[in-house]
Amino acid sequence: MEALGIDLKLMIAQVVNFGILFFLLSKFAYKPIVKMIEERQTKVEQGLKDAEAAGKSRSEAEIDAEKIREQAYKDANEILKNAKEAANLEAGEIVKKASEQADRIMLTAKEEAASSKSKVLTEAKGEISSLIITALDKIVGKEIDSAQKEKLTRKAISEL
Repeated sequence: MEALGIDLKLMIAQVVNFGILFFLLSKFAYKPIVKMIEERQTKVEQGLKDAEAAGKSRSEAEIDAEKIREQAYKDANEILKNAKEAANLEAGEIVKKASEQADRIMLTAKEEAASSKSKVLTEAKGEISSLIITALDKIVGKEIDSAQKEKLTRKAISEL
């Protein structure tokens, strides 16, 4: 092999050096690197599983949020409906009370008007009767007694 330019001692020394280097690298470098890569791969796989679980949880949370939102809308609509019904009932009661109060005021006003009318008529009849008596006294003089004057006065007032 010397004809080819290969030194056998040098080649054996290189093979031995390569073997020692291979042994040292496999013992101190290869195994820790493989262990680190396996740990890294385990972490990545765990991260993917966690991400998948988080995605499922997120989708479930979105579904739950949508259900809660729908329920909130239903509840809000129900509350609004109840509030409108209560407001309508309250408005009806207020209108009814106002109508009753207006009726009472009208009745009181009619009663006061009737009372005032009868009072005015009574006063007017009294004044008219005194005018009639005075007129009869002046026209007829003292020839008519008070019973006849009273009778004529009642007759004149009833004709009015």
